[in-house]
Amino acid sequence: MKRHARAQQYLVGVDVGGTKILAGVFDRQLRLLAREKKSTKPFLGAAGVTDRIADCINEALAAAAVPHAAVAGLGVGVPGLIDPRGQVVQVAPNLHWHNVPLAHLLSRRLQMPVALVNDVQAGAVAVQAAGTGRKFKHFVCMFIGTGIGGGLVLNGTLYRGAAGLAGEVGHMTVIPQDGPRCGCGNRGCLEAVASRSAIVRRIASEIDRGRKSVVTDLCDGDVSRIRSRIIAEAYREGDKLVRRVIDDACEYLGIGVANLVNVLNPEAVIFGGGLMEALGDRMLPRITRAAAAHVVAAGPGRVRILDSSLGDDAGILGAALTARASAR
Repeated sequence: MKRHARAQQYLVGVDVGGTKILAGVFDRQLRLLAREKKSTKPFLGAAGVTDRIADCINEALAAAAVPHAAVAGLGVGVPGLIDPRGQVVQVAPNLHWHNVPLAHLLSRRLQMPVALVNDVQAGAVAVQAAGTGRKFKHFVCMFIGTGIGGGLVLNGTLYRGAAGLAGEVGHMTVIPQDGPRCGCGNRGCLEAVASRSAIVRRIASEIDRGRKSVVTDLCDGDVSRIRSRIIAEAYREGDKLVRRVIDDACEYLGIGVANLVNVLNPEAVIFGGGLMEALGDRMLPRITRAAAAHVVAAGPGRVRILDSSLGDDAGILGAALTARASAR
């Protein structure tokens, strides 16, 4: 692949989730020039989702008026375990992927260098570089989306663990007996009760059983269309069902935060993701109260729970930073 370094002035970051694909084009100063979004559609399999990732990237480049040859690197955040070389998705439970050579597939199709990264680790890198994490040397990120992922920054460095799995905070057990089944196969994981997917499932189940909720009108009777925006609107309208489900999720998230604070003693736990962008002002105080009830020697400053300040762009920015690091 012949490329001229002087012409490579742009970076592309992609955040692949279980629900949506978000692609962003950045200049060398990491200014976001354009973003595009598509639904992921995991049922299409690895090949079908790879096609959708490529299409989303092409649309973002077109919107930014940036030719492929001007891209120095493409970073792709994926919700799963990435091999140490950043080329293969070894396992991604929410996508039902095993050993998918995504970097090769995208590089061959788009004619640009590709680096893969765990999506939430990418988010943590972004929070450290450009978000609330700039203030701290020791913090934990928690991103609430289709699942719940985490990133650990300890002594100013992203901690990946022995096998690159560090930060799987969504798979802490918070209901030890008869908890709901999680996508990982275990029961009672934090992700199974407090992710956006879990919240949506519970709301939809209650509506199917005849429970009244403004969500029914907001999604035109199609519960499969429930998104963070709809949940936030229903909560702000005082919907009793949504408020109960969100408050329960905040209680479980607080327990998860307390476990992290007790074990790691971070300066802060920083939340991100689409649900937090939509409803963080209501959720964070509740999570803080729940965490304080379970933290050892809780006192002023012991439990600092903050918003990332990056909204839903943390993933694409972190992926772009990964691309920049790989291109050096």
